[in-house]
Amino acid sequence: MLDDAKVFEAGHRVTVVQGGTRRLTEIEYFRKQHGRAVIKLKGIDSIDQAELLVGAELEIPAEDLPAPEHDSFYTFELKGCRVTAVNGEELGTITEVLDWGAAPLLKLDSGSGEILIPFAKAYLRTVDLPNRHIVVDLPEGLRELNK
Repeated sequence: MLDDAKVFEAGHRVTVVQGGTRRLTEIEYFRKQHGRAVIKLKGIDSIDQAELLVGAELEIPAEDLPAPEHDSFYTFELKGCRVTAVNGEELGTITEVLDWGAAPLLKLDSGSGEILIPFAKAYLRTVDLPNRHIVVDLPEGLRELNK
């Protein structure tokens, strides 16, 4: 969840992504309540219609997002980045960023399977978004956990 609620102001565009369908709409109303976002979308006018959206994702156009702070970025920008170990070994390309807990997980396609790497400062050496390249220093045995 973005901390800057300005992106959720009335009139802002969002795309509702559910299954294989995408529908562009706009926000009519937003508020935070008990640590959760309450959003009213244009065209969703009943609880029955809202319940059909349970599990859907909302995408905000990148140009509508506030600029990240210095040395920060959005996790969606990591998709497609090449990941190498500090010794130069190619680990794979990020296909997804999974946010399931304390630290997001980078899901890599290594060509020979899937690798999950915690996206934690302790393992990161460089994140070079313009060149789509990330260098990590992984503890011994971490990659074997994926097998």
